[in-house]
Amino acid sequence: MQPGQWSFTPIKTSDLAAVHTLNKQYQHLLSPLTLEELRIILSQCFYHRCVEGGKAFITAMDNQSEHDGENFRWFKRRYDSFVYVDRIAIDKSHQRQGLAVSFYEDLEKETRKSGRAYLCAEVDLLPPNQASIDFHIAMGFASVGTGRSKNKTVQYFAKAV
Repeated sequence: MQPGQWSFTPIKTSDLAAVHTLNKQYQHLLSPLTLEELRIILSQCFYHRCVEGGKAFITAMDNQSEHDGENFRWFKRRYDSFVYVDRIAIDKSHQRQGLAVSFYEDLEKETRKSGRAYLCAEVDLLPPNQASIDFHIAMGFASVGTGRSKNKTVQYFAKAV
């Protein structure tokens, strides 16, 4: 499929098992979550979408969320009006089809409609996730800082919307 041709739906109860399994597959890049923690995150989200019952998903918090992640808190200390990409995962069968671009474009549209000023994310520097760094730069994000998160060093990105 081409970017913009995906059908996104909010993550439903019937999608939870598949989304949880996909999160487990990529927990080395995201972070581990129990099914209950996933439910809590979804309840805090400004935006959450999936495709095909959980073959890919994205979650995002806004500046009013009660989310307690340390990377989210980094942005909350610095920005009054933002949406933060908490996690995104795409099953191998759906990669390289423009899905990440489509997710981000849809999230950016919703961020703009809500009146929030910035779309924010963090990416691993150590261990490096160069593909994600390159993706965020290509999507128009700028580096706005670095930090330590658990056993990782991360680069923070923001994009004015």
